Amino acid sequence: MTYGRARLWLGVAGVGSLITIASIVLTLQVPQMLLEVNPRFGTSEFLQLVAVFGLFLLWLMPLDFLGGFLIPRKFGKSNESFGDWVRSYTSAALFQATLFVFFGSTIILLSLTLGLSGGLIAVSLLMFACFFVRNSWVINRVVTSETSQTKLLEALALIHTWQIFVPQTLIVEHRDMGFTGGVVGLGSNTKIVIPEAWISFNKTELATAIARRALAVNTGSYSRGLIVAFVSNLAGFLLCSFLSGANLVSVAGLVTTMCGFTLWSFFGLLILPTVSRNASLKIDQELAELGLPFELISNTASAMDHLQDNEPARPWFIETIFHPVPSVNGRNRSKVVTGLAAWNVARTTLFFSWACLGILSRSVHCNVGRPELWTMLPTD
Repeated sequence: MTYGRARLWLGVAGVGSLITIASIVLTLQVPQMLLEVNPRFGTSEFLQLVAVFGLFLLWLMPLDFLGGFLIPRKFGKSNESFGDWVRSYTSAALFQATLFVFFGSTIILLSLTLGLSGGLIAVSLLMFACFFVRNSWVINRVVTSETSQTKLLEALALIHTWQIFVPQTLIVEHRDMGFTGGVVGLGSNTKIVIPEAWISFNKTELATAIARRALAVNTGSYSRGLIVAFVSNLAGFLLCSFLSGANLVSVAGLVTTMCGFTLWSFFGLLILPTVSRNASLKIDQELAELGLPFELISNTASAMDHLQDNEPARPWFIETIFHPVPSVNGRNRSKVVTGLAAWNVARTTLFFSWACLGILSRSVHCNVGRPELWTMLPTD
């Protein structure tokens, strides 16, 4: 079994188990039997939220161990010691669980004060907070070594000859080989973030990788991804709050809403990867129209894939359902891309779902057990 396929089946197990649990909880109305159903929030209700997210943390631990330590070590994708991984993983998992308790408490308290609109305001503000805090965290890890900066400047000079505007580009340090960086910020503050590992690419491949993200920003694909991710989460959370037994003013109602939102997120996992792949393929075509050889585009994709799943070819049905980034062999330059295209929307939606208590956000195959990728999932 390949590394990519091992991670895929691990993700299927993680997502599938959480979907099954959420479905059972909704069908049997478990929250109404075990949790507070009255519209109030105090110490008892707070502790109930702690118990709910504590169980979530415990459930994912075995899968996180496989995806974060055992499988990467087996396939040579990590040389991190078990002790280092445990320390990093434990602090990150506890931090997310603590955030979820805080987010849930905030949603209930604002809903009790302002009604349904208060809960939606809370979710919206929490999504913005997640976005900006994550961006600040990433930017604070900038690498300033002379060698890295020299290589970056050479790549940027080459992109300039292609007449592509490039926002400020930063190199950041990372521990996980699979970290890809991405794009952060809004408007004039938008920045491209690339992992330090990409400095090993040759100059033209590095330039092409950066140019891809510049085009995502310049064409509005990045902004579309943020908007679709925000609207999808907010709309899903609103709809799920109307399920039987669901509301935003009690612990039982909120947990019911969360379970419904888990199913909503699952449907998003089936639909949104196509939207993300469309964006990647359109960028391929835009680079080709600017005169870049398709061989260079393909080689750059291969260099990035080598640090990821190292799976240059996949069966079409597996790629369609599970992979928002097209495989190297799946980048067909002659095929016309149709339908909505929004850069990295599938995985941005997962990150934004933290604010909606989205428990699938760290169980998908690309980031299970890998804390550094929970907030900035791998992208094109």
